[in-house]
Amino acid sequence: MLELLFLLLPVAAAYGWFMGRNSVRNEDRKEQEQFSKQYVTGLNLLLSDQPDKAVDLFIELLDVDSDTLETHWALGKLFRRRGEIDRAIKIHQNLTSRPSITEQQRRMAMFELGLDYLAAGIYDRAEDMLLALQTDKQFHEACQRHLLELYESTHEWDKAIRVALKITRFDSSAEVLVGQLYCELAEQQTQPEAGEKYYLKARQHDPECVRAALALGRMWYAQGQLVKARNMLVGILHEDSDFVSEALPLIKACFDDLHDETGLVQFLHECVKVAHSTSAAVLLSELIARENSIEAAEQFIQSTLIQNPTMRGFHKLMDFHIRAADVGKARDSLRMLQKLVQQQMQQRPKYRCRHCGFSGSTLYWHCPSCRSWGEIKPIIGLDGE
Repeated sequence: MLELLFLLLPVAAAYGWFMGRNSVRNEDRKEQEQFSKQYVTGLNLLLSDQPDKAVDLFIELLDVDSDTLETHWALGKLFRRRGEIDRAIKIHQNLTSRPSITEQQRRMAMFELGLDYLAAGIYDRAEDMLLALQTDKQFHEACQRHLLELYESTHEWDKAIRVALKITRFDSSAEVLVGQLYCELAEQQTQPEAGEKYYLKARQHDPECVRAALALGRMWYAQGQLVKARNMLVGILHEDSDFVSEALPLIKACFDDLHDETGLVQFLHECVKVAHSTSAAVLLSELIARENSIEAAEQFIQSTLIQNPTMRGFHKLMDFHIRAADVGKARDSLRMLQKLVQQQMQQRPKYRCRHCGFSGSTLYWHCPSCRSWGEIKPIIGLDGE
């Protein structure tokens, strides 16, 4: 009897294994049938022009595990890029609450969630997420840059400067950015002394900050500090010669008030030689016409046009032709042509961003298109200087 029992044990074990396997298959079959029903439901939603509901359903079908985690990252970034921020937030919030992912993966989900909030304009939540992650070496630099983006959007220049100074520790080129941020802070001040202090700080971080130089020049000129204003403004020629045209009216005012026409003429000649500035050439030609003759001024403009042909220079040349021409049809024709050139000049943009190509008639220090700082400059060439 005992021997028979031992003989039946393998049979009992085999039967138990078979029944257990069959039970697992039944469970798998039920899950597969449920998945198939949901999948078919998703397809029906797609076919019935309800893609939003279909996408949400397909997201729910994806279990979060090591095989599908990359799919969740890709989906979240895709939705954020397409402007579907609600969906991106839903995916990343779902990831942060999953117990099956590692702590580092959870922090990555928090970082992506912070970027979702930033894109959605939910700045307080974005700031909380980024500040919480900035101590993590993996996210430190990225968090600093995104915090800077956030503070720029909210015009919190004090906070932006503190973050930008941290960025200079691993990116020295950010000193130029710090200069621009101090200029923004200076423009918020109601007291001239406070504004001057911040503009000078901007020049400390970026010694060639033209924006601060122009502002200080205007400020000191208004205060009657003519020599100080002139010296600051003439330095723009060697700091960034593209901006000489912006400073010239005030530079001329400084030289005029100091009764130094000789110094003005020397400076204008240097501008034409170093920067090929049409604005300087036009201003100098008027001085030549006054001190010498219209013919001498005309010859000077012609020589500058050969080296640097511009619409503005041509417009000035026609002006001298009109002044020298006899009254009659020739003068009338020249005036009509000059008017057409002037209309063409007025339609052309004056400034262009070197980073993205954005152009317009207003000088922005922070590009409205690509959000770059200090990349918009006066246009150089036929339509500009």
